[in-house]
Amino acid sequence: MMFVLSFYIFSFILSYFDFKKFLVPNDIMISLAGMLLVFGFIESKIFLSSIILTFVVLLFFIAIMLINRQMILGGGDIKYMMIVSLYLGLKPFALFLVLSGIFQTFSLLYVQKVRKRRIAPMVPMMFLATVIVDILVVKGIYPFIF
Repeated sequence: MMFVLSFYIFSFILSYFDFKKFLVPNDIMISLAGMLLVFGFIESKIFLSSIILTFVVLLFFIAIMLINRQMILGGGDIKYMMIVSLYLGLKPFALFLVLSGIFQTFSLLYVQKVRKRRIAPMVPMMFLATVIVDILVVKGIYPFIF
């Protein structure tokens, strides 16, 4: 219960900061990561695959940024995606990536075409995708059984 509750409270705060200030504070991210690890181990919701997935996400973005130095991607987005991978785990994270990509694309198109700004807050879109994935997992709709 505390695992999920801490994720949602901190994610809401991070979404607000990103939406208003385009900022994802490190102290909030560190607190969230610490709480997820502690409560995740206590409630048996963190597995080795979640921890490995977090490092895979980090390595992926390091490689992308080394290949394409002109890429516009904030460090807060990467940190939050690592937290989401720790929270969701392996199978739900795949659906999160799809939904998050769709939401972020529409958000970026709206901000660039309608509002005429270059950057858009991405943490709120990732949080929305996480909420939807969580609902689908709780309802037993995802992951699909083949």
